[in-house]
Amino acid sequence: MTPLRATLRLQLHADFPFDAARAQLDYVRSLGISHLYLSPIGEAVPGSTHGYDQVDPTRISDALGGEAGFVRLATAVREAGMGLVLDIVPNHMATHAANPWWWDVLRNGRQSPYAGWFDIDWRAPGRDGRLWWPVLDRPLRAAIEDGVLKAVRGGDGVVLDHHGLHVPVQAARYADLDAWCATVNASPAKLLALVLAQPYRLAWWRTGNSLINYRRFFDVTGLAALRIERRAVFDAVHALPLRLLGEGWIDGVRIDHVDGLADPGGYLRRLRHALDARAPSGAQPLLLVEKILAPGESLRDDWMCDGTSGYDFMDQVGGVLLDACGEAPLRQAWRARSGRSGDFAVEEHAARVQVLRGPLAAERARTGRALDALIAEDAALAELGGPLLRRALDAVLAEFPVYRTYAARGGLDAQDRARWRGAADRACARTSDTALHAAIDALVDDALQRPGALGNRLRTACEHLSAPLNAKAVEDTAFYRHGVLLSRNEVGSHPVELALAPERFHASAAARGGRALLATSTHDHKRGADVRARLAVLASDAAWWTQRVDAIEATLPQACAAVDGGDRWMLWQTIVGAWPPDLDAGDADGIETLRARIAGWQQKALREAKLRSSWLEPDAAYESACGTLLRAALEHPGACDALAASAHAIAACGAVYGLAQATLQLCVPGVPDLYQGCEGWDLSLVDPDNRRPVDYARRRRWMDDAGVIDDWRSGRPKARLWHRLLALRGAQPALFAGGDYAPLHAHGDGADRVLAFTRRHDGAQLIVAVPRAFARTQVQADTPAWRPDAWPDTRLALPSGRWRDVLGERMWNGGDQPVADLWSGLPVAVLIRD
Repeated sequence: MTPLRATLRLQLHADFPFDAARAQLDYVRSLGISHLYLSPIGEAVPGSTHGYDQVDPTRISDALGGEAGFVRLATAVREAGMGLVLDIVPNHMATHAANPWWWDVLRNGRQSPYAGWFDIDWRAPGRDGRLWWPVLDRPLRAAIEDGVLKAVRGGDGVVLDHHGLHVPVQAARYADLDAWCATVNASPAKLLALVLAQPYRLAWWRTGNSLINYRRFFDVTGLAALRIERRAVFDAVHALPLRLLGEGWIDGVRIDHVDGLADPGGYLRRLRHALDARAPSGAQPLLLVEKILAPGESLRDDWMCDGTSGYDFMDQVGGVLLDACGEAPLRQAWRARSGRSGDFAVEEHAARVQVLRGPLAAERARTGRALDALIAEDAALAELGGPLLRRALDAVLAEFPVYRTYAARGGLDAQDRARWRGAADRACARTSDTALHAAIDALVDDALQRPGALGNRLRTACEHLSAPLNAKAVEDTAFYRHGVLLSRNEVGSHPVELALAPERFHASAAARGGRALLATSTHDHKRGADVRARLAVLASDAAWWTQRVDAIEATLPQACAAVDGGDRWMLWQTIVGAWPPDLDAGDADGIETLRARIAGWQQKALREAKLRSSWLEPDAAYESACGTLLRAALEHPGACDALAASAHAIAACGAVYGLAQATLQLCVPGVPDLYQGCEGWDLSLVDPDNRRPVDYARRRRWMDDAGVIDDWRSGRPKARLWHRLLALRGAQPALFAGGDYAPLHAHGDGADRVLAFTRRHDGAQLIVAVPRAFARTQVQADTPAWRPDAWPDTRLALPSGRWRDVLGERMWNGGDQPVADLWSGLPVAVLIRD
């Protein structure tokens, strides 16, 4: 297997299939990447742009090039001395006609051999033992009466057709199917009887959140959860990646949404054994998990994996570079303009309550039924009663600090019991209701500790509810309501506090496994790495930013009056954060391109926030007012000029933050993961903006050594940084794979704004020094370089010996060195002992 040095994440789809990836392999290799890290390659819903909506995980997607296309890519990868890592999806599948397992469940109901493969509650009350499938655009009887649901001839008999969605009809076999369908369709009563005779119940989509009886990926009705803990399901889902590993085509896998599984620890043990059994003798395939870690949470010690896919590092690097002094004035400005608390914990709690009762109402009810089953067997719990204990569960889940616990069949360990108890204590602190206090204590100290099948069922149901609750309430709701500083509203982050102390960053880096990924941009990010880096500048000059916002809004009084202050504050951050460095306010085409990108973010932000609009109940009038403000801001000369000036005023400083961020990603323990195209400035927003085509021709030109700083707006300095530091990783594999990590402290004025460390292994030694929490005024106005007086008396003591500047090819002696000199070429320093 190929030694792991750095991964490149590629988003494959019909317009960028295996052959397109193969065409860029020479460039990827020259950059210094060791492994391509591919989005899911299994057969997905036709037209899928991401692959997570799989319909057949046993086959390679025809849209991507099929088995032959994959083998061509894998062969070229091996010939280039590189490797492949696959993203796999064991948690869910698409509820689509192209999914043969799901189709069989629809046709045969509980008698299907796949009925137990999906997490369907066949005993849910009021469902009559059928699968409740809310896919109709109106109530069932209205769909029949309006002629938008009818019986038609299908490929293997009669199907029900609803706007092109086909659903099988059980045991409809007649000589003349067309005539039979015409007869049924002519009688609404007969058609209704036919529909109601099926093992599924077609229903209005608006009933899904309350009546659906299969577990979903979060609240996505089109993605049904698998029971991967069952051996037959595990074997079927993993047959393809295990075969590809055994044939020598791949080096490992990344597990999507591991917290959606019933028993992540048990799953990883089974998968680790399966991977090791297929791998060449002595090789250990890479096994990574997508896991969101809360503040103070670490990956479980008993998980047999190599680490996470890198969201934890993305949070840590964003926090450590930030100036903590900017938090209070930014929070004050947000409160004054938005009328909201500015306290993320307040926003999170409100969002959790809302999501529990709305998008996750069906999952909440399912957990309640598991609780009721336990109550029915216990007199002490029965005395408190189901309604009160359900209220207690709601109250505790609204305070839950992590995605989930990991009870499995062994019950809750001490750490998990402490998490439930802590949430219970916070829930009790919110109320003086004595009865509710008693119910909370009974839930956490008794019901959740019960042994046996009913106790296991309750714990699993709670864990299956708390994970999507965290995701939907925090990342998909509160992040869009709380706009103090948008750079800290990122997947993997928890912006109760914006900044991270250097000591905590160093401790996390020293503890990280050498094969865990280090990400700064992903296919799921809210904002690209360099949008976040640029917005970090605002924390170092909050008063300036507040004045800039006032100046912008003064040019648009009427348009601003129609939009809430919080939505405006977030809009201005988004515009200046995503503004291309080379975009002039007079470039009409460029401005329109930017407007369209921001408009996509704006609609998603408004609807995810669920305050003035939502996906379920869009407020067209308010969304139009917000769109009018955006257009006015980019068309009104005064406003557009002010926005352009603001963006350009922080662009160079943001580039320095971006280079510091990339340097840390490439040098701390772990494996840097480069998201496609992000070797240059990544000014993308939330999907689909972060999945735009990559201009590889431009990136190839960046490999020219000329004009690294002079051409900084193009992204060349960051690309050259990646190239040189990946070359260093290639030249010093043992140092980066197994080197130790120790902080290195600067001294003098500004010492606290230098983040430095050393890494050592078997005689090799590395020193890295980057700036943090620095002011906009320390950076030159039009280039990412320091002003002459930026670091007048800040020094770093280099260990004895001769040191080579990896980025500037200069030599340094050990002893005190002025930071200004170390950073006189690029504004960061990476030194290797000569």
